[in-house]
Amino acid sequence: MKNKSFLVGGAICLLALMLMPGLGQAGMWVGLQGGANWTADTDVRTPAGTGWSAETFPNVKRDVAALGGIIIGYDFVKEGFLGYNYPEWMKYFSFCTDFTYNRATSRSQTVYSVYDAGFTTPEEIHMEMSLACWSFLFKARYGFFPDSEVPFGRLQPYLMVGPGILFSSVRADFFYGATGSHASSVDIALVTEAGIRWMALKNVSLDAGFRYRYAKPSYDLHLSGGRTTDMTTELHLFTAMFRVSYHF
Repeated sequence: MKNKSFLVGGAICLLALMLMPGLGQAGMWVGLQGGANWTADTDVRTPAGTGWSAETFPNVKRDVAALGGIIIGYDFVKEGFLGYNYPEWMKYFSFCTDFTYNRATSRSQTVYSVYDAGFTTPEEIHMEMSLACWSFLFKARYGFFPDSEVPFGRLQPYLMVGPGILFSSVRADFFYGATGSHASSVDIALVTEAGIRWMALKNVSLDAGFRYRYAKPSYDLHLSGGRTTDMTTELHLFTAMFRVSYHF
């Protein structure tokens, strides 16, 4: 429910930006995006607590999941923004912010958990993760095949990079039969994307890209039986992105 509210809030912000006076000038664009997200196998770590040793669940697998979101951007074109006349070289750069949501569920699986006390044991782990990311991206682009309708070029390879804010939540069933563990975390993420934009029309573009995100969240889990523990994991997120945008 919390992550759905993030999506609704993001959509409202996007609509507000579109309706603000002065924003609908050359260079502004908004779009819808989606794709398939893969999360790399990574370790899950829990520290020592009363009655148990620190423990590492190695190479926990996560399912492929659909990703969706919205994006708003501005190309620093010579026509300027709010009347500002940018230098000619700035037409190769843009700034955009976007909001995406996906899940990173780990199906029930048995792993050989490694304890710091010096022994291993087979244990079952299951996690349901929800990830909402608000990104702030600087974009470099270059145009090929210019024409009278799209002077910059219809084919535009691009590279985007910037920070993000990752809002994540987890429900975990794992170790010692602990169930019903819920927690959330807010963390800084690294976001990069490389791809190609095709200007299908003067004001409609289609993007195909590949995005990578990295974050290292930590969760304060409340376990069954009144126990608590921290859980940390690294997230390496790979996404095949597809986007359609409207240019003002």
